[in-house]
Amino acid sequence: MPNTVNISSVRADGAFQFKDNQYSGEFLEDLLVYTASENETYKEGLIHIKTGVQMKYTLPLVQLGKIIQDRVATPSSDQSGNDTGKYKFTERFLEPQDFMVYFEFNPRDFEKYYKWFQPDGNLVFRTLDPKIQAVMVRLLMENKNEYIDYSIWMSAKGGASASKITTPQGDDYEDVGGEVEAGPMKYFDGAIKRILDNNIGLDGDKDPRKAVIAGTTAFSTGADVEAALRTMWRKTPTKIRKKASFVFVMDQNSWDLYDQYLTDKTVKYTDNTEMNQYRFKGKRIITLNALPKDTIVGGVFTNGMDSNLWMAVDYASDENVLQIDKLQNNSELYFFKMLLKVDVNIVRPGEIVIWTPYVSSATVTYTAVSSTTGKNPKEEGWFERSGSEGSYVYTLTTDTAPAAGKTYYQKVVS
Repeated sequence: MPNTVNISSVRADGAFQFKDNQYSGEFLEDLLVYTASENETYKEGLIHIKTGVQMKYTLPLVQLGKIIQDRVATPSSDQSGNDTGKYKFTERFLEPQDFMVYFEFNPRDFEKYYKWFQPDGNLVFRTLDPKIQAVMVRLLMENKNEYIDYSIWMSAKGGASASKITTPQGDDYEDVGGEVEAGPMKYFDGAIKRILDNNIGLDGDKDPRKAVIAGTTAFSTGADVEAALRTMWRKTPTKIRKKASFVFVMDQNSWDLYDQYLTDKTVKYTDNTEMNQYRFKGKRIITLNALPKDTIVGGVFTNGMDSNLWMAVDYASDENVLQIDKLQNNSELYFFKMLLKVDVNIVRPGEIVIWTPYVSSATVTYTAVSSTTGKNPKEEGWFERSGSEGSYVYTLTTDTAPAAGKTYYQKVVS
């Protein structure tokens, strides 16, 4: 039987709590490897995590239409327009996608470094020492946390080639949907892709208020960063600015430029030996290693349900999450295996402002439906057109049967 690590619970940050006390303290053992960062996004309080989502979870956004109208003897919800006295629902979804953590190793590779890796007795019948398991599990968790952190922002379903996100020129820019040390970020769409897709209407969101792209230029100086923050602040809805949980999330390189710019000022509030305050207009600035270069995102991001960034996580089994066992009977190799399901989505796109040199290369056009006979326009996802040439607005139809003389349109993404 596989040596399965029993899990008593899974914390919201994805860390495991083990039932077996034999693992207590073993994670403090030092191993000479590259340090993998923890899940910064969760630790900084920027994302709400919904656990136990097997298939699909709905993120409903409820808005109340107009409630004030002229006094009449018999009021109607349609007195002043179709949205008077009605609730409007827009739905976004979390649909966790499967992937796995897997690697193999030979305990004897570590014999010359650690005494307790060395065989004691008959090697043929020797089991893998719990201390060895603890060290290897710690390394696995560190790399897993780093991978999840980068994927929250930079993942794209299908990988970089399918993301339709153009990477800026330069060696320091990473591809959306590219790879990190732990593996490819290709199993679900991360926040950057979700925001850019929403801005051009690619994600099918019914809400006409889209995410705001405040600018697309790269930063060469700290003054550029300050100018970008000012522009983002002006483009942020005033009611969102006043929320205490509104923050600016920034990549580390941009903060370094901004910090140096503030330090170099003749009149300043911090001397050269101190770090400047991580704030702009009284709002917190949070730096993340996972965020791509020259990128700033403004919005309400918390660990609570009011967060504008959510992640769904599920594990294959509460009791059989992580398997540790010999690869096969005639082998000295062992394997570690963990099954995961993850997805990320934004909740209220119209309340997010972003500055990034990454741009979507996808185009959205609408073409008239040629044949409507026997079709349900709402189920087909067809659109109705309003406005005049040059400023047409396309809205998802609510018709359940084709209306005589009405032209319906379908969205085409290329």
